[in-house]
Amino acid sequence: MTSPLLALFARSLRDDVRLKITYFARVGLILVILLFLLSVRQSYGYGNAPGLEFFENVVYINFFFILLAGFSYFASAITEEKEEMTLGLLRMTNLNPLSILLGKSTSRLIGALLLLLAQFPFTLLAISLGGVAMRQILAAYCTLGAFLIFLSNLALLASVIFRRTTAAAFMTGLTLFVFFALVPFLRWLVMVPISLQLVIKPSPLVVKFGEIADAVALASPLDRLEAILATGFNDSPAGAQVWSNLVLGAGCFLLAWAVFEIFCSEQQEAAPGRNLVARRNSLFRGLGAGRAWQRSLAWKDFYFLTGGKVWMAAKFILYPVPIVIFILLPRPFRHLSMKELGYFAFYLAFFVGCIELAFAAGSVFRQERRWKTLSSLAMLPMSMRRIAWQKILGCLPALLPALCYFAVAACFVQEEIRHELHRNGRWDTEALAVMGSIAAQFLFFLHLVAFLSLHVKRGALPVAIAIQFVGNLFAGIALARAFRDESGFVVVSILLGVATVVLHVQTGRRLEALAEED
Repeated sequence: MTSPLLALFARSLRDDVRLKITYFARVGLILVILLFLLSVRQSYGYGNAPGLEFFENVVYINFFFILLAGFSYFASAITEEKEEMTLGLLRMTNLNPLSILLGKSTSRLIGALLLLLAQFPFTLLAISLGGVAMRQILAAYCTLGAFLIFLSNLALLASVIFRRTTAAAFMTGLTLFVFFALVPFLRWLVMVPISLQLVIKPSPLVVKFGEIADAVALASPLDRLEAILATGFNDSPAGAQVWSNLVLGAGCFLLAWAVFEIFCSEQQEAAPGRNLVARRNSLFRGLGAGRAWQRSLAWKDFYFLTGGKVWMAAKFILYPVPIVIFILLPRPFRHLSMKELGYFAFYLAFFVGCIELAFAAGSVFRQERRWKTLSSLAMLPMSMRRIAWQKILGCLPALLPALCYFAVAACFVQEEIRHELHRNGRWDTEALAVMGSIAAQFLFFLHLVAFLSLHVKRGALPVAIAIQFVGNLFAGIALARAFRDESGFVVVSILLGVATVVLHVQTGRRLEALAEED
């Protein structure tokens, strides 16, 4: 008989095990491993330690998807109950905070660890391929497992403190950035004068900061994985990173348990966020929503989904910050050229714009589904297609900051771009085919995210990334065998165009079906 403390945990674990998506995820992971095996065999044969190359790909892909799970799957453990107004019902069942935390988060952690464990026997093939020892495989999976435990409990703590999943995911990512990126960067920055011999003896404060940064580096999974995958690794599988991550994970779980009553004692009324819209009586009332546009749905999503003028102004200020940091980085042996700066800004603006589009595609219809307003929209005197287009139109102005910086950066590298596309007096068909394939892939990806957001309760973006990754890996292996020129990219673009049209039609049908259900 299950104890009352573990009742919700056992039920959640049982439900997760029975879900179809659990089996799909396991099959997908094994398929990725097999595709990596085929790719390594095709590219490297049996020389040059192909086992190490294969195992590196598996390890870093696992690390990437653990990060995605932390920002979506684990960060919504408690916030989804707050958003759906069901946390109060859980408290009415006389469940204590520990039971709720175990049932809502630890059960997800167990499922994720099982997914990690399911692929372990297949990665042992790397030993037979050569270049990897059993100690390295054990150490890598200990590192990934410990980091998964730490990240899941860090996201749980953020989910307890904040009311919304987006805020919890942002705080989780910010904490990881501060610990594993900002602190090492600041350490490198303060050590530059010493390395250049501009300062002979560092101050006690610099020495203390260096000790803290070294301690943080010991907990970094990336540094640990880099050491594990190096030739001649002979350390213990459970090193300092494993134990530190386990301690940090336990600390985050205990802290979430301690503050649960403070942040989750009362069920607040759930409603879509309006914090970024300036009020009429505020100093920045000019940035407020004002009167509705003629296309009212576009006005609603622009202000209440993408943040409106306030968030647009903030992005105009925030986006140049990485560019300023890139300019201020010390370069002792050479000066920064305008070409390097242009390329950095060009790719940064492109990357940021792609991220914004992906998040917009995942939330443009999900918000209506979450707040059960699709039926109300369906009652308007317009078709569902027109409703969808107006909502998409409302999200597009939010891309203006990224587009502006992208256009400015393109002016600095226009000669190089023209040279890549137009060589020897004629257009480079291979470069154009590659660009067309990338555009078709991204358009398909946006439709896939929007489609999945109407079918899965959480994690539409990570699932779409996983599907896109597996598809690209399979297509890359197949095209490498079937085509030797740019015709392979043309075939991919055509297939993706057909798939995009299918997803477009199916998304419209799904919207109509959900509107009828509501």
